[in-house]
Amino acid sequence: MRLKKKVRFGLYAFMAGILILLLNLFFQVPAHQADSVESYLKKNVAWNHHGGVITDGYKIYGGNEDELYVWYAFEEWNRETQQADSGASLPLVIILDSENQAAGHKKPADGAAYHESLRELFPFYVRARMNHDTAPPSLQQIIADQQNNLPPEEEDEELSKE
Repeated sequence: MRLKKKVRFGLYAFMAGILILLLNLFFQVPAHQADSVESYLKKNVAWNHHGGVITDGYKIYGGNEDELYVWYAFEEWNRETQQADSGASLPLVIILDSENQAAGHKKPADGAAYHESLRELFPFYVRARMNHDTAPPSLQQIIADQQNNLPPEEEDEELSKE
């Protein structure tokens, strides 16, 4: 008995969904101190050249007891012009210390060596799920929400005086 094309396609899609679900369940996110990772990324990866406010987010793709595999995106938001002055979006390996706090990071090489260094830094199951050229839409939304919730510079100065 041959299945119709639509039914066969539906079964393939269903099986692919189950496989993705199993992969996500199999590769757990290691224990880590979220506050430590967030502050580490803001202090050591993000830059603030123009005195704006750093709006950022990261997405964890997995890890082991010594490392977290993340995608980090940030923008330096200028509240006066209501525009981003600078920013970046990149995959990182966050190195965890014995207390599960961020202690360092590794990033892929630039240019022609980018893809080779991705293979060296990230396991296959992470590379397969990662966006390789832009920040995931969820991170873009987190950053946009942070920027929308920032008070104008004048209001912020008035609040800090009180």
